[in-house]
Amino acid sequence: MFALRQICGNLLKKHQVEGKPTMYVVQCSGLLSKQFGTNYVRNGTRLASSFGQREKCEKFREYRKKVALWLKLQSGQIAKACARQFEFIATQRIRRSLQIFYFYTRIWDEVVLKEFIKMWRNHTLRNTKHFLMSSIGITMYNWDHERIGDDELNSYKQEIEGINRLKDSTVICDKCHQRIMIDTRQPGINYCTCYGDKFSATSNQDIDGWIPYIERQDMLIWRREEPDSGGLFSYKVYGTFSDVTAEDFLQTQIDIDYRKKWDPTARDLQIIDTDPKVEKSVDSGTDIIYWETIWPRLFANRDYVYQRRWLVDKEKRLIIIISRVTKHPNAPTKPGIYRVTTYWSYMVIRPYTEFHQQGIEFGLTYFDDPGVNIPSAVTSWVAMTGLPDFLIRMRKASKNYQSYKLMRENVNASSTTYIPSNDENISEDKVENGNAEMDKQSETEIKKDTEESNQIETTTFSETKENDVIDEDRDNTENSTDEEFNTTLYERNGNA
Repeated sequence: MFALRQICGNLLKKHQVEGKPTMYVVQCSGLLSKQFGTNYVRNGTRLASSFGQREKCEKFREYRKKVALWLKLQSGQIAKACARQFEFIATQRIRRSLQIFYFYTRIWDEVVLKEFIKMWRNHTLRNTKHFLMSSIGITMYNWDHERIGDDELNSYKQEIEGINRLKDSTVICDKCHQRIMIDTRQPGINYCTCYGDKFSATSNQDIDGWIPYIERQDMLIWRREEPDSGGLFSYKVYGTFSDVTAEDFLQTQIDIDYRKKWDPTARDLQIIDTDPKVEKSVDSGTDIIYWETIWPRLFANRDYVYQRRWLVDKEKRLIIIISRVTKHPNAPTKPGIYRVTTYWSYMVIRPYTEFHQQGIEFGLTYFDDPGVNIPSAVTSWVAMTGLPDFLIRMRKASKNYQSYKLMRENVNASSTTYIPSNDENISEDKVENGNAEMDKQSETEIKKDTEESNQIETTTFSETKENDVIDEDRDNTENSTDEEFNTTLYERNGNA
């Protein structure tokens, strides 16, 4: 176009100089425009009319806008048409497949059809086998990942020495080296008087956050607020029992049948799995425990699934018991029972002299989240009554373990098969009745010993009923007492 304009301009100037009419020049420029607009090519390039291209672009844009608008308005109908088309094609394919199968089943003889079914069955069984193996792998307990390791077990071998250092830093006076009172005075202990009679050790705290909390006969208890727990505390207990052997104290923790006898809060207690790579003996064992505890009627029962490993180290003269919560496919959650998901504990027992001789000292540290909001005043009251009472009953049960063991041996011996002579007329009913009477008598004795240790001061709990959630599904036949509330909240050290 630029060249065309230049040529027309030169012609116009030339004709103006020569005096020729301007109309002729205009006609010539028109002819030149037609020539350049059709087939004029200069230097191998076709010069097309820009006006025509512009008109074509405008029309294309208008068509594109119309098509886009139409697609936008008809998108739903287009999708439905595509879906119908897909369904039609899929139906035709399935129909054709069925027709072919039906056709071949008619023309095949019976032998060929049987071979086909056999091949199909074998293929299905192979796939099912792989599926079942993968399912078993998912539902089996992963011991290699969940097992309590030796390093964790060995890390608690200095627990007694650590508790002694904790005593020195929190309940022993730096000046007179006498005991500092915590909450109540105990007989036979010389207390510090450097800071007055009303001074208490509850204001002392060690570097790990442990604060003296409760003092009872032969027992000291510390507590520490756990981070990210909503104000819940973990507890550390140190006790010295001069009338209990280490062996009996251990069996009181790990013998689940005996635990059902002396612990009235244990509704269900059983071993659901055992570590296959650890050989169980009298000196060690690793189990998965399911434990359901009875709570008062105001609350739902709690249950625990935890792994427990214990070891008797005769060289160090130590017994270590570790428990921590876990998940196991054989113990799914039950409706109406709250599953505790945060729990751990470890206990270290050291005899004064030998494992079979009386006299032990032990340290127990534990924490669990029962999943219920209780006012701090009630929690403190329960801890100061229920926890010491539980330890007293555990001490009493340890002293009675030998009697329980002897009774069980006698029952097992009397229940063996005995063939009477011709002169004797002994019926099996008499043997069974005798065994039942022995079991009943033994349970009565254990229950009597337990009741003797449960003589603590009770307090009504009616003021806190409005703040708690009442579980309407609980059995109305269960009795809710203050003693149950005292023991059930803090009797969950897990060393069943």
